[in-house]
Amino acid sequence: MLIKSIRTAVMLLSLVSIALVATSVFYSALREHRELYSRYVESDLKALSDNMANDLVGVLSRSDYFFELKRYLLSLEPYENVIGAAVYDKNWNVLEVYAGQALLNRDAPEPVNFSDWKIHHQGVHRVDENLAAVKRIGESSLVIGYLVLIIDLEGPLHTSTWNLATRILPVAIAVILVLVGLFYALASRWLWPLTQLSQFARTVQETKDYSLKFPVYGKYEVSSLSKDINNMMDAIRIESDINQEYVELLEQRREEMEYLANYDSLTRLLNRQSFMLMLERSLDAAKDQGGDLAVMFVDLDGFKEVNDTLGHEVGDRLLVEVAARLKSYVPRKDVVCRHGGDEFLVLCQESDQALVQLAENIVNGLKQIFLINSWEVRVGASVGIASASDSEFDTQDTIRNADVAMYAAKKAGKSRYSFFEREMLIDHQRKIDIANAIVPGIERNEFYIYYQPKVNAAGKIQGVEALIRWQSEALGCVSPSDFIPIAEQSGKISSLTEWVIEHVCNDVKLYFQTLNEPVLVSVNLSAYDLKRYQFTDFIKSTFEKSGVRPDLIEFEVTEHAYLDNFDMANQFFEYVSALGCRVALDDFGTGYSSLSYLTRIPIDLIKIDKQFVENIGSTARDDALVLTIIEMSKRLGMELCAEGVETNDQYNFLKMHGCNMMQGYLFAKPMKLGDLSKYLEQSEIRA
Repeated sequence: MLIKSIRTAVMLLSLVSIALVATSVFYSALREHRELYSRYVESDLKALSDNMANDLVGVLSRSDYFFELKRYLLSLEPYENVIGAAVYDKNWNVLEVYAGQALLNRDAPEPVNFSDWKIHHQGVHRVDENLAAVKRIGESSLVIGYLVLIIDLEGPLHTSTWNLATRILPVAIAVILVLVGLFYALASRWLWPLTQLSQFARTVQETKDYSLKFPVYGKYEVSSLSKDINNMMDAIRIESDINQEYVELLEQRREEMEYLANYDSLTRLLNRQSFMLMLERSLDAAKDQGGDLAVMFVDLDGFKEVNDTLGHEVGDRLLVEVAARLKSYVPRKDVVCRHGGDEFLVLCQESDQALVQLAENIVNGLKQIFLINSWEVRVGASVGIASASDSEFDTQDTIRNADVAMYAAKKAGKSRYSFFEREMLIDHQRKIDIANAIVPGIERNEFYIYYQPKVNAAGKIQGVEALIRWQSEALGCVSPSDFIPIAEQSGKISSLTEWVIEHVCNDVKLYFQTLNEPVLVSVNLSAYDLKRYQFTDFIKSTFEKSGVRPDLIEFEVTEHAYLDNFDMANQFFEYVSALGCRVALDDFGTGYSSLSYLTRIPIDLIKIDKQFVENIGSTARDDALVLTIIEMSKRLGMELCAEGVETNDQYNFLKMHGCNMMQGYLFAKPMKLGDLSKYLEQSEIRA
């Protein structure tokens, strides 16, 4: 492309514009000159023809006018532009003809045929490229003859026009060149800042330095453009700074997300996902190299109690401190991760003897006091140890074996360690079998309800507690202490609770509310039941379907279950109380250090936990604790029931100090509904 700059474009545009204007002016001037020249020649011809016509009156008045006429026409010799002239009589007969210089000077003369002249109208006429004047000789009343005078118009006109052009054109060209030079100088001066601006833009592009400033040059729009460029640079710099902050923030967030994807946000240890990937790679390498690895499964003992008594903030701080201690015990080549909750995993590459020493360090070290927010916190740790070779280097099986060994350590008394042994899988497999058999057991009606009476101080039955039992075809008799925790862990406790409520409502409808003195039936609920938003809808629909009296149903919730789900439990208590049911707080005294919650929930009955009843008579402090609970329930206007009463001494103590309801083997063991009916009949007979 020939045009590479604004200056060149402006110069070309100026040059073309000036040329067009000059050409237009030049052309107009020549046309005006030709027009004026034509008028001048025509006027001159008219004057000449008038004079000759007047002179010819005297010439033609003579009798011998022939020579005089010829002589007179020869007087036209000085007029170079005269082509010819002719004098006619009054009848337009040619008297004399004159051939002028213009005709003789032509390259190809074309003589005028005066003998056949057609134009008789007086005046000046345009004939081809010539002018012809036709004049009358004499007065109009006495016409002597006619004069025809023809002159060359185009030849002199062309000559005059050419002469004018040759005089004007050099001056015009000189003016054009001066103007072009002037425009070039002005354009260079005015557009020079644009050149500098272009260089400035390239500098910014190369350096990425948006803090640069462009000096304000030039005038008019160029000066305004310079200021606008600087304003734009300021805006770009501000946006660049903001974008840089965003980029740094996004980079920081990316690093945080990457960190959170691989590390636990609370303890800063590897999370479970990253640990599993690392373990899988380590197991593959150990298997290929013929080596072995071990995994420790560390579970805190007593952590739940810390959360319940001191709050979750202290619990979180405790986990951070535990993680720090674990890392201090574990060699650098080993890896520690938080498996979840209060569980930790350790990938070890030590020998068996070193594993024993490491496990002892962990168990003994985590027994030591933790000082958190001025609280002296004590916990323990149960550690399960499994080698990769025992699970054929399978990732999931290795962790499972360590988990099984950890539960064996807990079962053996907690705060100890245990190595995995094949026999442990039998108990683990039984738990799996129990979990898998719960739903089929419900479908096959393998579960049934036992009722244990609650009596007053006089021994009269005041109510019963519904207790679920299971006689499995495949597993035999399964203890509630075995299958209920497993059902909670496997998420199947809700199915058992619904089954119990449906069967209890049916028994209440068919039996308990038909008695002369209807008997209150208590149903135990799990902490998992309180978390179900639709559980209250199920209770209401079951009541309506069975036609049971809600005032004969009492729901028992353990103190731990209530305090773990405080808000949802309160909503549940308020709802069932509105239905007409009673609410009992089971295992009272085992779960919380503050009793202020008792004033904020609709509790009808408190059940003294069995461990307090068992210690009655052991020490004065044990007795004082039970007496405190009895006195507190009285002052709060709540009923009281002591569970686990098995001796007369316990019974007499509770009766003497005002406990108005008791439950335990001293009065009756749990029994089927048929046996309970007989028991009630015998009780009435004894009464």
